[in-house]
Amino acid sequence: MEYPTIHLRTWQVKDVPALYHICLDAELRANGVSFYDNIAQSLDTINAWKELPNQRAIVETSSDEVVGMISLGDMNRYHGYYEMEYAISAHKRNRGYGKQAVSKMIDYGFTELQAEVVAAWVHSHNPASAHVLEQCGFSFEGRLRKHARDKSDTLCYSITKEDWQTQK
Repeated sequence: MEYPTIHLRTWQVKDVPALYHICLDAELRANGVSFYDNIAQSLDTINAWKELPNQRAIVETSSDEVVGMISLGDMNRYHGYYEMEYAISAHKRNRGYGKQAVSKMIDYGFTELQAEVVAAWVHSHNPASAHVLEQCGFSFEGRLRKHARDKSDTLCYSITKEDWQTQK
């Protein structure tokens, strides 16, 4: 099956309605994605994000539609350690967008940011997201029991620069 292609870009003010609608999704909210009560809050968020190169919109190339969000955060653990978060719009799931976005973002992390490791945490009730990480070469590191705010388990994944280089 051939999937539509995507690219990652910085956020723009024109993306406010898309971000707002993506974050209305109950499944994303259950998985810890921040949500906004109104368009003004989405605008405030995008105004902050558009200055952050590691916070990207996932955009379908052919239509220029924002289909999700992805970020690499420096979690102040040590230089070169990043944590990835991503979400795909409900009406665009299971079409390869997540896999493409994660793959592009880890490439960016290891080449541009000189990352040593990229980690991602997934709610145990989100097997689709765990599957995306596994497809992109992440290793399952363990389970934190009742770790999430909703008291579900958190699944921990990571990929090291050496793992990524071997896969390339």
